[in-house]
Amino acid sequence: MASTGQIGFEAIGSDEQSLQPSAHVDMSKGTYHSIEDTATVGNDGSQLILTLEERRAKESTVCFEDGVRTIDFVLCYKKLPNETEEDTDGTDKLNSIEDGKKKEQLKKRYWFLKQCEKNGLQLEKQHWKDSPDKETYYIKIHAEHDFLLRRAEDLSYRMPIGENTLTTHTYREQLFDRLHIRDPFLPHIPHDLEIDEYLTAPFKYDLKDHFLNANDPKFFTSALRSALTWHILQNTPYTENGEDISSIGIGRLLSAGVFSAAYPLHESNYSVRKGEDIKTDRQFLFERWAHPRNIFKHQPLDHVRRYFGEKVGIYFTWTGFYTYFLHFAAFVGVIVMCVGLSKIPQSRNPIAREICQTNRTTFYMCPLCDEKCDFWYLKESCPFSYAAYLFDNEATVFFAGFMALWAVLFLEFWKRRQFQLQHDWDVLGYEEAEEQPRPAFEQRIKHYISLNPKNAKNYVLYNPVLERDEYIQPPHLLLPKLMLSFSILCFMVLLVIGVVFSLILYRVAVAGLLYVTVSQIPGGPSIGDLFVSITGAILQLICVLVLNRVYEFLAYKLTDWELHRTQTQYDDSFTVKLYIFQFVNFYSSIFYIAFFKGNFAGYPGGYFKLGRARLEECSTYGCLLELTIQYGIIMIGKQALNNGVELGIPLVKQLINWWKKQRKEEEEEIYTRWERDNILLPVEEQGLFSEYLELVIQYGFVTIFVAAFPLAPLFALLNNWIEIRLDAYKFCTLLRRPVAERAQDIGSWYAILDVVSKLSVVTNAWLIAVTANFIPLEVYKHLGYADAVASSNSTLGYVNWTQSSFDLSVLIESGSFPLMNAMKLKLYDQSDNVIKSGDSALYYLPFVNYTCMAQNGCFNAIQNIAFNETGWASMLKNTNCSSLLFNLENPSDPAVSVITGFGACAITDVTCRFRSQVSPGGSRPLSFYQTMVGRLGFVIVFEHVIFFLSMVIAWAVPDVPENVENEIKREKLLAYRAQQQQVLGVKKDENKSLHEEHPL
Repeated sequence: MASTGQIGFEAIGSDEQSLQPSAHVDMSKGTYHSIEDTATVGNDGSQLILTLEERRAKESTVCFEDGVRTIDFVLCYKKLPNETEEDTDGTDKLNSIEDGKKKEQLKKRYWFLKQCEKNGLQLEKQHWKDSPDKETYYIKIHAEHDFLLRRAEDLSYRMPIGENTLTTHTYREQLFDRLHIRDPFLPHIPHDLEIDEYLTAPFKYDLKDHFLNANDPKFFTSALRSALTWHILQNTPYTENGEDISSIGIGRLLSAGVFSAAYPLHESNYSVRKGEDIKTDRQFLFERWAHPRNIFKHQPLDHVRRYFGEKVGIYFTWTGFYTYFLHFAAFVGVIVMCVGLSKIPQSRNPIAREICQTNRTTFYMCPLCDEKCDFWYLKESCPFSYAAYLFDNEATVFFAGFMALWAVLFLEFWKRRQFQLQHDWDVLGYEEAEEQPRPAFEQRIKHYISLNPKNAKNYVLYNPVLERDEYIQPPHLLLPKLMLSFSILCFMVLLVIGVVFSLILYRVAVAGLLYVTVSQIPGGPSIGDLFVSITGAILQLICVLVLNRVYEFLAYKLTDWELHRTQTQYDDSFTVKLYIFQFVNFYSSIFYIAFFKGNFAGYPGGYFKLGRARLEECSTYGCLLELTIQYGIIMIGKQALNNGVELGIPLVKQLINWWKKQRKEEEEEIYTRWERDNILLPVEEQGLFSEYLELVIQYGFVTIFVAAFPLAPLFALLNNWIEIRLDAYKFCTLLRRPVAERAQDIGSWYAILDVVSKLSVVTNAWLIAVTANFIPLEVYKHLGYADAVASSNSTLGYVNWTQSSFDLSVLIESGSFPLMNAMKLKLYDQSDNVIKSGDSALYYLPFVNYTCMAQNGCFNAIQNIAFNETGWASMLKNTNCSSLLFNLENPSDPAVSVITGFGACAITDVTCRFRSQVSPGGSRPLSFYQTMVGRLGFVIVFEHVIFFLSMVIAWAVPDVPENVENEIKREKLLAYRAQQQQVLGVKKDENKSLHEEHPL
């Protein structure tokens, strides 16, 4: 058996087999000092490959060859291309290596492992020929218990100091206890894996006897052992003397390819064989948490924390808490949708009734675009008016207010839950006083000091809390970096706005073409608008996903360059940077449709244009329904793609890894625990960031514009049911075990959620006021306009009130009158049937005086109705006839000529309708200003009521539960007693020594 700190321990063999040390060569002479390995040695001294039985014996072990020392961490690296089975680890090939990079990697690895030994770690190596792939070395690392105790003190870990006798039960637990039944939603926990509750205090090595079982090897969990070992590896140099401050840490060696992987071991296989009991936390988490059958079970969060660490545990706690709150929002959202469905019938839907029951020619609408677009009937949008009222009704106003209060309640109760977690998981106040600087930060600051020792004081600042000097990055170095990062962020935001602008041009261009194409089919322009909305939303989603990848790469590089002191500061900077971009990327098109589209388009005779193209008007079925379509496609499409990619990519990568392994196998192979884990996918550096980002973006969809899509919480809930189990399955089966990192909260995500919640109050208020029909409809009902219509016995109502009429002369003067080949609107009878002449439909052309045209030989008076397709085409070809209707710039080609005036047979007092209250000169009627006052008043009242209720809720819900306050006081008392006993013990020992030296 190798001694402590020695790299090398013989593999399975007889007791007579001795260690076989390899050659020791003096490094000062340009040669290399090799390391002992663990290969089996035969009677002739040759190294043997492990047999199948020997490998099977080691299949499930997580210990060194002695079966006692646990493996706390594993390092992997590949053998050299020219390395043979007789070589120990390639170190004796140093002088023959021509590749300078390979030689440098070999030296760094050697000295790093030597420094690990100096730091108190015990190492054991598995030779590459004993590995299934015949190319990977495995360095297994063990840290002695006493050494870990001292590291726990250095890192201020809180450890058990007494049993918790102040535990309380939730109302749900009390209910099931009184009923004497087990909570069916709780996973069954085997007795051996139950977690006891303790009061804790910051560990002190000198007071270790006052901590519970501090000398027990099981005092530290496997996750905590690996975390302490990882911290040692992160601060271990890889030079001979260890004085090169820029050459420290396993992280740098992984980036440089010196090691191919570094990871703590999973405790066992994740699956349990039939008939066997659950024995480890990994098996328990898979069977009782990650498996799909547990989708309606509560998460075993304490076990998640114990196995994966606080950072992962807090993520799953927050996700579960958020999903739990979504149940209430989804339930109310479904009720609101049912209310909307009940209002679909015409008897309860005044807008649809007026559009669908009125004669088509009543709402003869002005063209939606210049030159190529035809007039259109508002009745073509009849089916969509029903769908629009499904989302645009009084119930959505209530739902917007409910969701604003829901967001406040969610955040307030999460603060309370988070404080409970911080105490239960012993991370309360961790980031303020205990978090250590990032190794990369310390190394870089030391490097700056070494370059200019005279300015060393600029890099040091006194910490009054810890009463010590700490390294800082001076403002003159940090500020330029932050300014550049901000500039790049602004550039990327402008790029996103440019994409949105491009999609606006796409919609304008495609809509103009489609209006001509679909003018002859039922639904007409509404079908074109629907197509443009759907394709525009899909293109927006594609652009969003592509730009996300680009900026994520830039954000990583910029945050690394900014050089933040702690990991929390690094994470916060990266989070804010990327979320701002993601916010603009995902929501910009939705903001455009909600608040800008149609509000700045102008009016007939006064359209605003970008070049020759008019700004977009709202679709024929209104902007709110278009917003719902855009909203639903982006939200649901993003969730579906994320879930597919999140599970699909790891599965594909794992299958590829296994396939590569299988290709190299010529006989059955048994994988050891470290070999199996090496095949798994590594955890990304910002592994949980993408998970948080996905859910926070979803939270924005659930709150910011929820008035447009009440089913958003339901789709979010369904997604999260799957998301939690997908993430759990991924952590338990597809990923290497992450280092158990500490964290006391969800970081800057809480501040982002708070901002989004407040923003949602404003956006929903303006969405209802500006985009929906709620305020104009209330003004119409309560300011006498509805009564005036009722007294006149008119069939027209609110829809007619919101529109204006424009003469054709206004369109001609504005140059926006459509070309003659676009005037092909079909003619309908009172029963809404198309009127035909033979097999050809007749056109509705109210500006044509058919008697005048017949008198001039340009129309068959026998028809006495209208032009059909053949007659209209013949008229266009006849210059004399076409000139009777309009004056043309190019009479020889009337089909594409611009109309400049009326002819003798044109009816000049024909009007078309425009969906806005505006006169041809651009002036507005009184009703328009009354509506604007109503909108502004609604926004003010809505916001103030919600913000007032939010303050009441925040005041009524305490941040710290009472039982947690009591436990904190109890812990402080126990810690004080332990210190007092230590002081009294020291004094007693001093008095005893003094009495022995000077007896009376």
